Amino acid sequence: MAVASIGVFLVAFTLFAQFAVWQYGRGAVRSAALEAARAASTVEPVPGACERRFADVQGDLLGGAMGTQVGAPRCTIGPDTVTVIVDASFERWLPFSPDWDFTVTAVAVREVPPA
Repeated sequence: MAVASIGVFLVAFTLFAQFAVWQYGRGAVRSAALEAARAASTVEPVPGACERRFADVQGDLLGGAMGTQVGAPRCTIGPDTVTVIVDASFERWLPFSPDWDFTVTAVAVREVPPA
């Protein structure tokens, strides 16, 4: 009975830890997307600034195996806003738990040129 209780506890603890790590990963992806949108929202954005800023922030916050599970940012620079969309799929730790697929969208308002 004690062995079964310990086994159930370890499974529950692993699932809780997985959830906590995934929440950190989602926050890191969201931060990188927001920074990328801000980098491309200047009056005259440098070509590729959005993608480079996303890669820099993601590398600082979420490297390693989890970082490879994050897709490339899709940056759309419009006349008024910059939109960054990133897809990610975090792999499960236990065979019976699901993977976590999600999409992060970040929007920044473009700067206006000085009058």
